[in-house]
Amino acid sequence: MLLYYVASGYIITSVVLYLCPQLLHKTGRVTFPSRFQAHRGGGGEWTENTLSAFKQAELLGVELFELDVQLTRDGEVVVCHDDNLSRVCGVNENISEHLLSTLPLCLREMEVACEPGEYMRCEVQQPLVRLEDLYKNFPSTPMQMDLKPGGHDLISKVSELTKKYNREHLTIWGAFSHKTTVACRTHNPNILSFCSMWECSLYPLLMVLGLLPWVPIQADFYQVPIPNISNKSGFLSTFPKWLCQLVTPLMCNPLLLWHLEKRGVRTGAWVMNHPHEYRTADWYGFGGIMTDFPSRFVEYENERKKIR
Repeated sequence: MLLYYVASGYIITSVVLYLCPQLLHKTGRVTFPSRFQAHRGGGGEWTENTLSAFKQAELLGVELFELDVQLTRDGEVVVCHDDNLSRVCGVNENISEHLLSTLPLCLREMEVACEPGEYMRCEVQQPLVRLEDLYKNFPSTPMQMDLKPGGHDLISKVSELTKKYNREHLTIWGAFSHKTTVACRTHNPNILSFCSMWECSLYPLLMVLGLLPWVPIQADFYQVPIPNISNKSGFLSTFPKWLCQLVTPLMCNPLLLWHLEKRGVRTGAWVMNHPHEYRTADWYGFGGIMTDFPSRFVEYENERKKIR
């Protein structure tokens, strides 16, 4: 009988904490809108991760820039997804081997990384851009950055720049690697962070077990792929389709997303590039949608408003 009362009390308390997490946890730190997100500045329409791309994205009303950062040999923080420049610049060399002044220009045409078969074409070759230049050009635009391998030096440099430009409340950092994400939070806990892939796998499991309402969450953003959509490229393309179908309702559980948003943890789906994908993300209840094609998302939003 005692066990029955204990179990009943635990279940009731868990439900209460699920519905009212503020009774146990602090509210979130994010104060800016983040529904409209440009992946690499909109790499499907403009040269990814370049100043030109981010300027075009800003004109379309993008609320959050997603980007990647690397270190050059002379210690400059450069915005680029790949360390090797083959795909972006057509040169089989690494950014980490280059000085900032010797980095080549980006190609005028490249396949969209998350949309195989679609190509970005531009008339003028664009240079790679420093993170500091983005901070200078977009002082009030929130940015989420994925720190590529660079160890403590990269973490330290990004932190220094973020503090210098008073952007700790507008910057979200982290990495696929849980170790790197933890190192970021330890180095500067004032900068917002997103979930590592380990955390993105852990929280859905805790939700299923009924434990998530009790567990503190350090991340400010839960940004995940929708596996049965995002398996066209990248690491998810190596997974069997049946596994992606199985994992999708766990990672994208509407009850999970609702609870996270209630706790002040922003949610987002990446990378969605077509109207039916945007609709799927909205159906699950994601607060934000990250896309390579900002113009397509603007059209989708306009159509959605007409229907309403």
